[in-house]
Amino acid sequence: MTAELLNRGAFSVFHELSTRWNDNDQYGHVNNAVYYEYFDSAVNAWLTKRCGDVTHLGALGVVAETNCRYLRSAAFPQPLDVGIALLRLGRSSVSYQLAVFPHHGEWPHVIGRFVHVYVDPLTRRPTAVPPKVAAAVATLSVIDPGPEANAVSASAVHSLKEN
Repeated sequence: MTAELLNRGAFSVFHELSTRWNDNDQYGHVNNAVYYEYFDSAVNAWLTKRCGDVTHLGALGVVAETNCRYLRSAAFPQPLDVGIALLRLGRSSVSYQLAVFPHHGEWPHVIGRFVHVYVDPLTRRPTAVPPKVAAAVATLSVIDPGPEANAVSASAVHSLKEN
């Protein structure tokens, strides 16, 4: 399923949120950068519900890569739903497909990708995805990312190994 065809039915998990007054920019819609905050909040809220305190899992999920495709505007005051699906579960990373929908709407305002690379809390070197996280993401609906997605994730993990 290509990104342009992603609708609400592609997702089995949703995180509800409300736009805030300061999310709007001078053009009267949610500023593009704010969608990245929505992604981060949705993934971490969902992980916290499923796994408990995400800072106490033996490894830290750091954001190694994100992207966002803007399809239509949202604005304050508007309730939204962030759909969360799995693109790929790797040894040390999890790639999520996300989409921000109008509350109960069928077609998204934006679609995005969010990659957590798990690192050792002391060395900050990549380490295995914690078992609780792996079990949680295994319950998400799976979306085929296409051939280019794995190459991008591999480069994100490689850049962390070099730092």
